[in-house]
Amino acid sequence: MKPSNTVKVYLAIVAVTMAVIPAGLVPALSAGASTSACGSSCTSPSVESEGTGEVLTASGSTSGSSVVMSAASTTSTAEDWTPEQEGDVANAVSAGVLSAKLNMLYSTDQLVEFQSAPGGVPSDECIANTANSETVVEGVVEANPYSVPTLSVALEPCGITAQSLWILDASNEANGYVDLINAGYAATFTYLAPSFTDADDLTSPFAEPAVLTVNSSGKVVLAPLSEIGGVVSSSQMWASWSAPAQSALRAKVDKT
Repeated sequence: MKPSNTVKVYLAIVAVTMAVIPAGLVPALSAGASTSACGSSCTSPSVESEGTGEVLTASGSTSGSSVVMSAASTTSTAEDWTPEQEGDVANAVSAGVLSAKLNMLYSTDQLVEFQSAPGGVPSDECIANTANSETVVEGVVEANPYSVPTLSVALEPCGITAQSLWILDASNEANGYVDLINAGYAATFTYLAPSFTDADDLTSPFAEPAVLTVNSSGKVVLAPLSEIGGVVSSSQMWASWSAPAQSALRAKVDKT
């Protein structure tokens, strides 16, 4: 599947924009690459509740492969990820990649994709939420007229839809950790509105966003942001990072 022209233009804008973003506007690196082959531009994200001994891991190398937590290893290339900075939410909204409703709360927050890069080799597969493309009604399979995101997380093609974009929630960043809001879920979830033509208007921008979470069973999922006394659950706070704009990787995606 090829990116739309809109996405291609957006990615070109990002490549230029990221070249001039001061380093201070991007969270500092606190988790290193899993393998030396992946190099300094890679990282192995960890969640606060598990500590740095457990990191995000790709269970496979193809679209639909699940994302799990596993023991940190310096030899496991399944733990190699390239965080690709994609500019801020306002820029993505202007390019038509994200819904304008996200500007109300997150306009200046940065967007990032996590590309699986075993041993430093880009896979063009990123961490994303999954979406139901079909609905079964009385035994008949019908295509959904609008996106119905799920709370599942898997590898999906990078740079094509908002499902693989994660918002760094600057309002909750603390002690080197930040929660990651799934931009696709926040932008398209419609509470199953009966009229999909009005779906964008029926989505409340103030509902708790769905964020990357390690649940009580140790699974990596999306779940509503959980705050108690203004403190976000440690199972939803991920080690922050910095990385250069991945213009070469984006060009590779454009050509597929």
